[in-house]
Amino acid sequence: MASLQASLLVAFILLSAVLQETESGPYGTNMEDSICCRDYIRQPLPLRVVKGFYWTSAFCRKPGVVLQTLRNWEICADPRLPWVKRIVQKL
Repeated sequence: MASLQASLLVAFILLSAVLQETESGPYGTNMEDSICCRDYIRQPLPLRVVKGFYWTSAFCRKPGVVLQTLRNWEICADPRLPWVKRIVQKL
């Protein structure tokens, strides 16, 4: 019984992490075919998992940096945060 509970807990944690990642992804808008962010990732990403980045359009409501990971995920981050600034400087 304890092993089943542990397995369910691990599955729930992984599912929560995946859902958070997808929420903070970029989306397309009709404003000149620009990419915008609705939400930002809540915890810092390590530099070793980021292979690139790009800025969102100036037409977006929220400024954003889209971080591209080694697994080809695109995750929105707040460009005002220190850890995001460090990643942008290093790349």
